[in-house]
Amino acid sequence: MPDWKNIFQELKTTGQTCTVYLRYTQKDTLAKIPNVRVEDVFDDYVRLVNPSGHGVLGFEDVLYISIPRQVQG
Repeated sequence: MPDWKNIFQELKTTGQTCTVYLRYTQKDTLAKIPNVRVEDVFDDYVRLVNPSGHGVLGFEDVLYISIPRQVQG
C-alpha cells in the first residue's frame, strides 16, 4: 500500500487540490471526492475539505489520488 500519510502530508504542505478516488463504486463508477484540500493528517486517516464541506477519510479507503498538473506561467 502506498504511504498515504506522507502523500497527504505533502499535499497539505503545498496546499495542492486533488481528487481522491475511493475503493467503492457509485452507480457503476469509482466513488470520488473532487477538489479537496488536506486540512490535517493523522496516523491512519486524513481530514479533508472541499466546497461541499469537511470530511474524515481512513487511508484504507483510498484507491488513488489524481493531482492536476500545475501550469507554469
